[in-house]
Amino acid sequence: MEQIVKKLLGLATIVISLVFLIGQAGKLLRPVGSAGTDVAFQAIDAFHSMPQDSIEVIVYGSSHAWAGLDTMELYKQYGIGAYNYGCNWQHINTSALFFEDSLRTQSPKVILIETYLVDEVLNDVDINGEIYYTRGISRFEAKERYLKQCFGDNIDRYLSYYVPFVAFHMNWIDLQKENFRGISCEGTEGFRETMGYLKVETVVPIEIGNYRNFEQRELCMEAQKVLNHIMQICREQDIDVVFYTTPYQEEYHYNDALKKYTEENGAQYINLFEKLEETKINADTDFYDGGHLNVTGARKVADYLGKYITENYEITDMREIDGNLWENNWKKE
Repeated sequence: MEQIVKKLLGLATIVISLVFLIGQAGKLLRPVGSAGTDVAFQAIDAFHSMPQDSIEVIVYGSSHAWAGLDTMELYKQYGIGAYNYGCNWQHINTSALFFEDSLRTQSPKVILIETYLVDEVLNDVDINGEIYYTRGISRFEAKERYLKQCFGDNIDRYLSYYVPFVAFHMNWIDLQKENFRGISCEGTEGFRETMGYLKVETVVPIEIGNYRNFEQRELCMEAQKVLNHIMQICREQDIDVVFYTTPYQEEYHYNDALKKYTEENGAQYINLFEKLEETKINADTDFYDGGHLNVTGARKVADYLGKYITENYEITDMREIDGNLWENNWKKE
């Protein structure tokens, strides 16, 4: 009997050790660097640290939103208490997940959805960095739905999500210093200070095309379903919705479709390709690459959208509230 117990204990030790090593290998081999996910975990953690019901305007979308709208500028110029909950890549159903996650702790009056990937839905796909960083969002009904949409009934994909070593095992051939540091929340404080906004100061001149010549397409049915779900929640919770598109170097194909959709569903759409003169966005100075606005461009977008929000919605002027979250952050700059 004693021999059996020893063997069982030995087997249990081996199994536990293997599980631990596989878990650590998953962290070690995760995507890092310019296409990494650590910064996304930090951004998610920063949002979750915000006091409950403290934010009136929330921004969602891919890096076009994340690096393209300076939420502290909204406060400085208009007193708007906003948070940028954008993140890398964010297809529209990932933005929808971030939206529903934010409603667990916040009650926004207005939401802004940047539309670069409005027609792209992660549906029945293998795990990637975008799906992987949603591990930073705890499990709830919307996340279960999201993972089901992404993975279908494929058990291997769920295994890759919870045991990332399976999905990212080949990353060992390109390990970087960041891999060995483990997932860190060191950048979380920075996102608290910018209220979620990803600040990039690099300047790269680009060319912006004439939006009147852009080919136009219809929104796919899957994307419309996601948008309809967001709009239904917003109607139920009395949240106003503004979709907007930031300019970049390539053509944007959904201007007409979004104008039609928002007119039919009680939302607003602002295409900043059409507002270059009003915003004073400069192709030579306001971008850090062909797709993304830099810090000066992000301020100009905030100035334009901030004016629109204050003129069309009832928003608290947080500057009149001593010790508010945005005032404290402004003083740190």
